[in-house]
Amino acid sequence: MRFVGLIFVIVVIGFLIGFITLNSGERVRVDIFGQKITDLSLSLVCFYAFAAGMIFVLVFALADEIILRNTLHKMKKENTNLKKELDALRNLPFEEEK
Repeated sequence: MRFVGLIFVIVVIGFLIGFITLNSGERVRVDIFGQKITDLSLSLVCFYAFAAGMIFVLVFALADEIILRNTLHKMKKENTNLKKELDALRNLPFEEEK
């Protein structure tokens, strides 16, 4: 599965590089939060958008990873407690019915 993901990333980066090289002469105006930035290269805007998207995804992936690790830690702790309880129950002496 990692191989497929790697191929996908390589293809996306290839398309991005192709798009940037084909539009390297284009100049654009960008409005961000009321600030107007003029005469920017379209390739630079694409690069910044790509980098911002990667950072955005990284933040959410890290948050998800932290949540998953926390859940895994709780489950391992619960599993250890259940194993101890099971061992204690196994070691109880048998009481024969009369």
